[in-house]
Amino acid sequence: MLSFSLVMIFSIFSSLPGGLGIDVGTSVSSFAPTDDDYDLRFRTPGFSYGLVASLDAPGPLVIHIGGEYFSKKASSGWDGEVSSMLFWAFPCAQLGVMEGFRVFGGPGIVGVNGSYSGTDDFGSFVEAAGSSVGFAASVGTDIVLWGPLFARLEYRHGWMDMKSDRVMKDGSETVVYPAAETDLGYSQYVFSLNVQLSAVDQAGD
Repeated sequence: MLSFSLVMIFSIFSSLPGGLGIDVGTSVSSFAPTDDDYDLRFRTPGFSYGLVASLDAPGPLVIHIGGEYFSKKASSGWDGEVSSMLFWAFPCAQLGVMEGFRVFGGPGIVGVNGSYSGTDDFGSFVEAAGSSVGFAASVGTDIVLWGPLFARLEYRHGWMDMKSDRVMKDGSETVVYPAAETDLGYSQYVFSLNVQLSAVDQAGD
């Protein structure tokens, strides 16, 4: 899935006009859903990893896009597990503070597709899956390490939820009424290593 996403990113970027800056990289993050049940069942944040890319035009605007995979097994004493694919796009304003160091921030859209399983409070084994879209905010810094290689330190917070009226309970599909609403919001601290493939042409040549 992530490899396919990277191929799509290169395909899209290759058709764009010249003068744009392009970079790609890999990321790892501490990922913490905000739902209270997550803290109760899983106790600690999990980790996600993924692929990232940026499209930089002359001026203050940069667009960060990417995809990540997140999974977490529950703490000892409970048999739950959650996993998801997260996709996002952030049009950000950026500012060069000094040579080799810039800051950025902006709103964005996020989408998630995932699954959950675990024993509920009544002793039934519940399995559920679904997808949703929402919005998020991102702030961070880019620090040049050497040549085209730079590190990105970033904080993101997302807001989205999902309603579901059908789940698998003890292996059988069960209708839930009223539909259960799940908070899919999250916060994460992200570290990524990126390689600049082409520099932005500030003169627009």
